[in-house]
Amino acid sequence: MDFQTLQNILTLSEKRISFLITKDTRDFYKGNQTFLDGIYDELDEVKKEIQDKKYIQLEDELWDVFWDYLCFLESLEKEWKIQKARIFERCYLKFSERLNLDGSTRWNWNETKQIQKERLQKEQSLYSS
Repeated sequence: MDFQTLQNILTLSEKRISFLITKDTRDFYKGNQTFLDGIYDELDEVKKEIQDKKYIQLEDELWDVFWDYLCFLESLEKEWKIQKARIFERCYLKFSERLNLDGSTRWNWNETKQIQKERLQKEQSLYSS
């Protein structure tokens, strides 16, 4: 997938949440919980497609999980709880510290996780004060 495709998908999720917040009258949208529940539902469908060895349907369901995840992030951002861009930045930092560029594990995965956990706790304590 190229960057532009990902950007287009992100834009669609932003527009979807804006619509649900401002114009949807179906009582469908219950804030971020709508998409958190959706992720769980889609993961059940993913599990079923894997068990049934329906690989084309699996690809479709995996995108549904991704879509619900993006809408979940967008919902949280609209509710002023997170910054979506930071989620992606944190993801890169987290795994770039744990993995070499070839995908192999760096020195000690668990040690790195502990260092990261301590860093997050320090950051949270600054945020909470």
